[in-house]
Amino acid sequence: MDIGQTIRAYRKKRGLTQGELGRLCGMTGGAISSYENGVTVPKRRVVERLAQALDIPPEKLTQDRPLPVPEGQPQASDVLLYDGVLTVLRELYGIVEGRVILGGNGASRKYYVVKQIPGDFVLYESDIAAIVRSAKASMSPLVEYMRSVREGQA
Repeated sequence: MDIGQTIRAYRKKRGLTQGELGRLCGMTGGAISSYENGVTVPKRRVVERLAQALDIPPEKLTQDRPLPVPEGQPQASDVLLYDGVLTVLRELYGIVEGRVILGGNGASRKYYVVKQIPGDFVLYESDIAAIVRSAKASMSPLVEYMRSVREGQA
């Protein structure tokens, strides 16, 4: 779930309309709609106000979301690959926790702590994006190789 979907889920859980949540936060229902639909990303102060109105810690709105693919709008296939990379990392290493650093200017940076014995390590959003690019780049040559092997067997 991205942050907008998370806001929507908690709002509905509390039985609030977008307008009601907006009033609790001192903003319009249209602003809430904009966040929920991914048109805009709320800044740190807004996340704190939303969390307070929803009676949850701010981390609930930021930590539980999947990674967005950085640099521009992702294609649907990139989002699926991104989620797939995280799934494989969890299968290989066990616990992979997504975390967000919120800066004073409202900017955020996502990273992952991979829990492993001995010693945890960190993967940044850009590391996951690099793995996705690598997977995409290797796909076509691998499929072509498999096709040529199967044609040779016929």
